[in-house]
Amino acid sequence: MAQPRLYIVHGIGNDAVGLVGRITAPIGQAGGNVVDLRQDVLHGLFTIHMIVDLSATRLRLDDLMAMAKDVGEDTGLTLFAEKFLPASPPPDKKHLLLILLGSDRPGVIASIAETLGNYCANIELAQAIAREDLFLLELVTDVSHCRIPLPNLMSSIERSMSELKMKTIFQTEDVFNKKKRVILFDVGSSFIDPALSAEILRQTGLDAAALEKAYGHASPLERLRHALARLDGFPADVMATLMEGVNPSSGTMELIRTLKTMGYRVALVSRALTLLTDHLQSRLGLDHSFGVTARIDGDSRCLTGELCEEDFAAALAESVIPRMAAAEHVDPSDITIVSDAESASPPGIRLEFHLGQLLHLYNQRVINSDRLIGILGGFGVPRGVS
Repeated sequence: MAQPRLYIVHGIGNDAVGLVGRITAPIGQAGGNVVDLRQDVLHGLFTIHMIVDLSATRLRLDDLMAMAKDVGEDTGLTLFAEKFLPASPPPDKKHLLLILLGSDRPGVIASIAETLGNYCANIELAQAIAREDLFLLELVTDVSHCRIPLPNLMSSIERSMSELKMKTIFQTEDVFNKKKRVILFDVGSSFIDPALSAEILRQTGLDAAALEKAYGHASPLERLRHALARLDGFPADVMATLMEGVNPSSGTMELIRTLKTMGYRVALVSRALTLLTDHLQSRLGLDHSFGVTARIDGDSRCLTGELCEEDFAAALAESVIPRMAAAEHVDPSDITIVSDAESASPPGIRLEFHLGQLLHLYNQRVINSDRLIGILGGFGVPRGVS
């Protein structure tokens, strides 16, 4: 049997349909065998790395380089071909899966890489995404030659990452079979940021003091009761239409798609009305969503304005975590909460609002000032009130 003659082909360029096929087709036609391949697209940038075995062909490196150059000219990619000399992995190799999750900020990757490097832990596989103020990084790390015991390494990582307000998650066994994990976005305040609230007030002539009077100096439960009381008798179809005019930002859409591609289950719990959270579950493909139930009269098809403590409790993270853990067959510790408690906007979940639609209904007097205050509360307790 011929000894493998291995080469690496790697390249980069603008993404387009069919690139992998156009790169691999001439290699296959010449009898070359692709034995490893990794390909990705980042913000429209196509990257590829593959190991090719030419032992069953008469091709040499010059031929492969010429082939890569021809494909590059046809596709616009920059492709390279080089001899590949694989290193034999040690039989006792040990890996650690490390996951970091928190608000996006500069220097996180550099910091964790420095910490791992200081203790001779080698990063072998890395994948990160940062969208809408949320950062998530997964690292598969070879700790076979780590200078300190694994528990000490994990403690060192936790300490250094806590300074950057990063949550750390470790998996020490069977790291290439990642455990099922759930990311729970816990939105305690409004999905509407203060700037948009201020614009709504300006356009409608409402006094900011009216919002403060309705929602300030009260418990979260009482604030929601104030909101629903103002919506008593409001047509449910008008409220649903308003919610349909709310759409996730492109960054949020990409974030959720990537999280699900990486194997995470994604859930949302919010003190907004279920009319909104159900809509977001459908638009984003969330695995679970929990909100405050808006009760609707079956005859009039209008909101009743009722809110009981059970409805409110059902929209709290401590209430939904046991239910989700049971439904997903995971331990509660495998559910990671991303909270907006210290953020001006919900991290990861950013929405775009159809302001013109809301103002049109207000101008047509379908919505009056009192209803508008209730509607703003239906998106969660307005931010900026005391």
